[in-house]
Amino acid sequence: MAGLGNTRRQSLAARASTSGISRAPPLSDDPPEQAQRPLPTPPRGPHPGGPSPAPSAAKIVWKRALKQLSSLKLAIAEMAVILGLSAVGTIIEQNKPLEFYVENYPDGPSKVLGFLTYRWIYALELDHIYTASYFLALMALLAASLAACTSTRQWPMVKVARRWRFAQKPERVYANGELVAEALPSADIRDLAALLEKRKYQIFLKEGSLYAFKGLAGKVGPIGVHASMLLCMAGIAYGGLSGFKGTAMVPEGGDFIITQALRPSSPVALPPRGAEDVLHVNSFNVDYREDGSIKQYYSDLSIQDVDGKELTRKTISVNVPLRWKGVTAYQTDWSIAALTLRAAGSPLAPEDGSSFNLPMANLQGQPGVKGQLWGTFVPAETPNQAQGGQPRGVSIVARDFQTVVVYNSRGEFVGVRRPGSGKVIEAEGLQIVVDDLVGSTGLELKVDPGVPFVYAGFAGLMITTIVSYFSHAQIWALQDGSLVHVGGRSNRAIVGFKKEMNEVLDLVPERVP
Repeated sequence: MAGLGNTRRQSLAARASTSGISRAPPLSDDPPEQAQRPLPTPPRGPHPGGPSPAPSAAKIVWKRALKQLSSLKLAIAEMAVILGLSAVGTIIEQNKPLEFYVENYPDGPSKVLGFLTYRWIYALELDHIYTASYFLALMALLAASLAACTSTRQWPMVKVARRWRFAQKPERVYANGELVAEALPSADIRDLAALLEKRKYQIFLKEGSLYAFKGLAGKVGPIGVHASMLLCMAGIAYGGLSGFKGTAMVPEGGDFIITQALRPSSPVALPPRGAEDVLHVNSFNVDYREDGSIKQYYSDLSIQDVDGKELTRKTISVNVPLRWKGVTAYQTDWSIAALTLRAAGSPLAPEDGSSFNLPMANLQGQPGVKGQLWGTFVPAETPNQAQGGQPRGVSIVARDFQTVVVYNSRGEFVGVRRPGSGKVIEAEGLQIVVDDLVGSTGLELKVDPGVPFVYAGFAGLMITTIVSYFSHAQIWALQDGSLVHVGGRSNRAIVGFKKEMNEVLDLVPERVP
């Protein structure tokens, strides 16, 4: 039957071409029936038949500006510059104090890359590039380009695609049929409409003329892509101007008011509600691998109100932050805050022989010290101290929470002890028992109100990008006696569209006159 249908359609199409039916030029964006209507008469006025008023200078300038902004080359150039600046922002550390850039990007013979110094970084605002005035201006320019392209190109295409574009003559049907142009003898246009409706086409019939389409989402998809990009950029700009950042190194048992550690990104930034609460560090723990290296470190945090009432509690780790009313606390660093020990014979020891704490100093960067190292000093009784003698005592150093190393006053190695082992080590007349190492957690605090908009924009971008690849198919048909002229086209999936149309036309029944 399919072969018979094809032969029937081809013979009739050839007969139609020999009978004087020619292909008209392609349709304009206006519907055919509108293009054929007589021009309306000009309104009556004091000067009938006179020239129409010239557009104002402001309107001309506005149209030219929209045309320039909607240029694809301009949009690509804007995106390239923004991507380049973003890459620079990932290489140069952002929002660090001046001392950091002076140390890592010094002036003089040791310039980074031979030219980059802290002076250039501050002059070009590379230390906060994502909130720099020129970066925000580029974002605004790209947003204007997207909006101009949407209003001048994408939206008019959608409006044209939604119109009921009936063809009034066979020539117009074949002109529209860029991919399919057939003529069916002894057929009824209503049968064709029923078959197309089963294929999920939107059908419109009017006095023997048919217009059908499907896949309008493919026309709307590019608008959604632009809208999603605008939402992403708005979220980035909003978060950059209204955000806060800060860091804190807090020992176990310590706390602080969150707003004290936050620095605004711009003068217009307003702190969130959660910034007025207190962050308390309940404990800090470290997990180690079998080789002794650190596997993960955890901080047990509580959010309290000013009266000390616990509002929420969570154990955080790297990539598992605490979120509270717009404030996010990330686990980023750690340190050793103090040493808990018993030291019989030391003037610092309590009379009852109980434990006491000594602060640990960070020795990283000191001469002869490589990597992280913390140390403290336990004084001993010094009989000749009043005569100006050097105080005696014990130095204790640690690289992590697993062991401590003990040295005497002459810098000689005495021994190694594991905190909590309860074993005594004697040096300089002191009997020392190391009970514990008190850790400090390094927290990075961040307030970014633009994150929900960025996430929503990227989600919309993924969806609308897929939708924009949907094909938009259009079909025209005209009843001419017992003859049905059919034409169709599609902007994508051309092979599939031709196959579908062949199947539909083969199924149109032949009606006996």
